[in-house]
Amino acid sequence: MYVRWSCLLFLAAIPFVSSAQVLAPVVVSTNTTIRVMAANLTTSNFQRYETPGLNIMKGLQPDVVAIQEFNYQSATYPKNSDAGFREMLDNTFGTNFVYFREGGSKSIPNGVISRFPILTNGVWDDIELSDREFVWAKLDIPGTNELYVVSVHLKASDDSASTTKRANQATALKSLVQSNFPASAFVVIAGDFNIHSSTEAALTTFEQFLSDFPIPTDGVSGSSTNMNTNASRSKRFDYVLPSFLLSSNQVPTVIGSKSFSNGLVFDSRVYTPLPSPILFEDSGATNMQHMAVVKDFQIDYTVTNYVTVTSPRLELLSNNLMGWSGQSNVTYTVQASSNLTAWATAGSATSSSSNFVFTIPGGVPHPSFYRVMYP
Repeated sequence: MYVRWSCLLFLAAIPFVSSAQVLAPVVVSTNTTIRVMAANLTTSNFQRYETPGLNIMKGLQPDVVAIQEFNYQSATYPKNSDAGFREMLDNTFGTNFVYFREGGSKSIPNGVISRFPILTNGVWDDIELSDREFVWAKLDIPGTNELYVVSVHLKASDDSASTTKRANQATALKSLVQSNFPASAFVVIAGDFNIHSSTEAALTTFEQFLSDFPIPTDGVSGSSTNMNTNASRSKRFDYVLPSFLLSSNQVPTVIGSKSFSNGLVFDSRVYTPLPSPILFEDSGATNMQHMAVVKDFQIDYTVTNYVTVTSPRLELLSNNLMGWSGQSNVTYTVQASSNLTAWATAGSATSSSSNFVFTIPGGVPHPSFYRVMYP
């Protein structure tokens, strides 16, 4: 379509599309929040997941779980069967969740449960223990960076020999992470650390390459809170430790109307109102030795949406300014010609709204023709 004013002639065009429409890729910034949980929530006498622990995980809705003592048996499926684990995930998290669990005959194995696809996974030998290893998984989260999660269950007890073993485990994990994961990766080591003191060598080592700040508690910001995670709430055994790069993305954990800026130590005997299906007594169930710990992280990324771009109608707004309505966040090319045969690019225009303007450059020969093009 041509519009003539004085000695200027404007042509609006989208090339090679007879319907005057084309699909344009529009890059949009967005984000997602990923909730990471440390969960050693087995109960009863068999160190396996039963209703109380499953209730807590279902109610808190984590996206990623570093899980310890990963055993399960139901009335339908035998202990630790593939079908049984599938039942556990479907009922607790959703049919879109996946998992990796160390194999073999380990009596209290570690694992990773994820809403995101597991790209690769593996097991690292824990030279200090024989009934579980270090389990890791690389998760395909949105964006250009992947998330590496390591599920650990360190040596228990407060004696000097056990403290030394935890220090050795922390040193080994530091070496394993730094030699196997990219330096720029998002990393979380989470689980049951069994650390008895904030001055333990194990925690000092972890703090050299992971962040322990802020420390989750069982209360909202500004309230009297407890950071301890064992059954009696007197020891801080359970941790979610992100790499420094990931820790800068931590955001408040929001559950219902409550917001926890440091993350959350969840105790059903303290928290109100309880998210369904959690019951008051779940955190105090027989042989429930730990509380769940969660931290949330916001991941920023871009997505490409395809939108229909129609032929714009150009208007002369002033002697040297033209405008048109178009598709927001699309870059249009403005071309000029003196003969409608040879076209030269005069510039481009982008707008976050549907209104576009372009300043006509000086020194353009007259009469001139203009067209706006995409792509």
